[in-house]
Amino acid sequence: MDRRLGHSKSIFYFDVCGQVNTEKTLELAVQRAQQLGIKKVIVASETGLSALRAVEALRHSGIGLVVVTSAAGTKVEKTGIGDLKIGIPDKTIRDKLKKAGAQIVRGTDPLYNIGAALENHETPTLATFVRFILKIISSGTAVCVGVTMMATDNGIVKEGEEVVAIAGSWVGLDTALVLQAANSVNFFKRGVVQIREIICKPRNPVHSWPINQTDWVGDLESYKKFVE
Repeated sequence: MDRRLGHSKSIFYFDVCGQVNTEKTLELAVQRAQQLGIKKVIVASETGLSALRAVEALRHSGIGLVVVTSAAGTKVEKTGIGDLKIGIPDKTIRDKLKKAGAQIVRGTDPLYNIGAALENHETPTLATFVRFILKIISSGTAVCVGVTMMATDNGIVKEGEEVVAIAGSWVGLDTALVLQAANSVNFFKRGVVQIREIICKPRNPVHSWPINQTDWVGDLESYKKFVE
């Protein structure tokens, strides 16, 4: 093969979705960030548990951590373990992340916007269509794109900057991408938002809801403290 045409890189495919893939996802993401000289890793984390694991994975790497979460006071209703409080509700966890040098962004995902309440009706929103299309790759792909735009909108990442974004299917991490960062208002501008590389993802991105520990696998016990 003529290397002037490009070069090959591996993609790791997980057998299932879920929190069980968190450590491997972080390992692969940090490795690729170091190979590419990327200086910021963006992690989606709703309770802060995945973000704390990212702190450990990035320790001594020289790579900055940006943690993106939902708006304060929000929750995911009627999960298999109850109504899950999100937006990193535990101040102790937020303080630990800040002490470790992480920058925290709390806000509303532009792909899950003010029209989200309409998505089960006959006229879904544009954001819903975009999210569904990205979920063809994996649930984490849609989240990676959304949190990267949130970090850019907040000025923590510069538009055009190359970053590694990490997310998952509900809780935990199972998807990592190399992205070109962009502001949410520029999402539909040609060439601005770019998924440059897929580092890892579940091979089958579809999992059951509520969780059945078959096509989504992970430890839910540690999340029960965030349930109302």
